[in-house]
Amino acid sequence: GLPTMASEAASGGSSSGAGESGKATPDPMSAEGLVRRHENRQVLLRRVSGLRGRIHQLEEEVADLERTIKGLPYDVQRAASSSDGPPTPRRFSFAANAFAGGVALPLAIGCMHPLDTVRTRMQAALHGEGNFTQALRGLGWKGFVRGIGPSIIWAAPQGAIRLGCYETCKSALASGTLGPGPLSVSVSAVVADLASSFVKVPRELITQRMQTGQYTSGWGAVRSILQEDGPAGLLRGYTCDAPFMVLLFFSYEQFKSWKIRLTFADQGPAQVLSPWSDAETVLWGGVSGAIAGYLTTPFDVIKTQVMTATGRAMSFREAVRAVGPFGLFTGAGPRSAW
Repeated sequence: GLPTMASEAASGGSSSGAGESGKATPDPMSAEGLVRRHENRQVLLRRVSGLRGRIHQLEEEVADLERTIKGLPYDVQRAASSSDGPPTPRRFSFAANAFAGGVALPLAIGCMHPLDTVRTRMQAALHGEGNFTQALRGLGWKGFVRGIGPSIIWAAPQGAIRLGCYETCKSALASGTLGPGPLSVSVSAVVADLASSFVKVPRELITQRMQTGQYTSGWGAVRSILQEDGPAGLLRGYTCDAPFMVLLFFSYEQFKSWKIRLTFADQGPAQVLSPWSDAETVLWGGVSGAIAGYLTTPFDVIKTQVMTATGRAMSFREAVRAVGPFGLFTGAGPRSAW
């Protein structure tokens, strides 16, 4: 509309006058022509002013989006170069992920150790403590912190190896042939569990034997196990927690994906890049852990039976027979809460 209006203003409205049959075109320098040119000029100025207002509004929206994107853990350049896919999370180094895992896991285990002790006592069922109340009564106040020291110390390398391997493997698979999705998450979870099991299994073995009262110190437990069974004794009950890890990380990644979809639908694309708050991270991480913990309780019960067995090493088949079908979900409540 601007070129047409500008031409009309330059000609003093001659094109409009020419369109009226039987009327002569007014002289541009006449009073009527000057008035028409002034009116057209005012229309143009109002349009220009409106366009400037819209441009200013768009500039403010762009500035807001830039400030939002700069504060997010995403690779902006990679996301900007790919308009078809979702924004790509920023990749941290193996060392950064290992440090985060080495701090987070000991903190979580230290806070939840009393509940884990109750779970272990229920599953081991030493003294007939098969339910939550009986396990609490059999522990006493000092019993809640049995094995907490070795558990926290061993949890640092376990968390570092697990999270470092998981994130590194997931990034490599997501950028490769598998692409981002459930398969890459599942494979990464299995790899992370296998890599960290050489630290996790001795930690759980020593901790659970202290929780059930078989040993009073971590070093005493290590010396006794080495004397009785040799180095292989530290890996007694080595069972892959792959089902738990797959369910844990897969559900967590799905919750993040659902959050992005809901945000996009409710608030528009500008809010999709907003990261999780600390409260959301804790909430959905806890929900994922509870789901994975409850569904994999049978594996945990069998592993606890094998690890806490005294004397001759108990086989997987013997543990299954000892537990029975009604004992497979013993301690499911404390395990899910833990």
